[in-house]
Amino acid sequence: MPTLNYFRSLTATLLLLVILCWTTTSLAASATKTLIFVTVPPQAFLAKKIGGETVKVHTLVSKEQDPHTFEPTPRQAATLAGAKLFFTVDIPFEKQLAAKVAASNRNLRIVDSTIGIIRLPLTEPHHHKTTAKEAHSDNEADPHLWLAPDNLRIMADNMAAALSATMPERKEFLQKNLATLQKELNAIDRRLATTLAPHRGKTFYVFHPAFGYFANAYGLKQKAVEINGKSPTPRQLTALIRQAREDRVRTIFVQPQFDSKSANTVARAINGTVVPIDPLAQEVLQNLASITAAIEHALKPL
Repeated sequence: MPTLNYFRSLTATLLLLVILCWTTTSLAASATKTLIFVTVPPQAFLAKKIGGETVKVHTLVSKEQDPHTFEPTPRQAATLAGAKLFFTVDIPFEKQLAAKVAASNRNLRIVDSTIGIIRLPLTEPHHHKTTAKEAHSDNEADPHLWLAPDNLRIMADNMAAALSATMPERKEFLQKNLATLQKELNAIDRRLATTLAPHRGKTFYVFHPAFGYFANAYGLKQKAVEINGKSPTPRQLTALIRQAREDRVRTIFVQPQFDSKSANTVARAINGTVVPIDPLAQEVLQNLASITAAIEHALKPL
């Protein structure tokens, strides 16, 4: 019996040591990661692809939320106060949040990941070129910049540069990951361009005009049910239904962040269907492929 008790005690002691070692190792590994914040899920995809296991990424706006009306929680603000980097996308709430956090975290580096991207207006197709400085001064600019591979390439470059400056000892690792990511972006861009080439100049209908950069990249046009951020009036809805019938539209695309009641009304009136596509999904390359497949199907001749 004493021998049995001894082995039980020894086993318990060894188990405790294993748990302690595992916990210590896990905490140490966590402590070596650089804490960064991003505004939207597609940025998190880029950060993780570039930073890999060297970063811990927090996302402010979930894919179920509307970036236009989002307000960070006190818990998010408190966690941000301990971060090294905050990658923004030039949305108004970011400036207010950064001002609040700056006082408690002087070491936080705030980086606009969209620097260098030509901004498009939110409500209408935009075809003439402007300078990046002029585009950024437009308060009505479309914030959904991540829905075009060209823009993702610029965002990835900006983020990799900031991460390399913050973690210079890992610069080679980060740049290698960036190169791999850029190859993936080039590949998806070629794939989408080939798929959508037969439909250049065509119009697809959406509830919220989140796909301006996508449409601009591949020669398409988007027509929004929503007007100036609001559901259409009965008169506007009647005009939209008449236009949709003239365009022989059979699909209205909706986004999970918005009420689709008006889109459903249009779809019923044209004997069409409502199809969800998500502008905020984190796996942005896979999401671009899914969006392309849905739009390509909707644009095929009846």
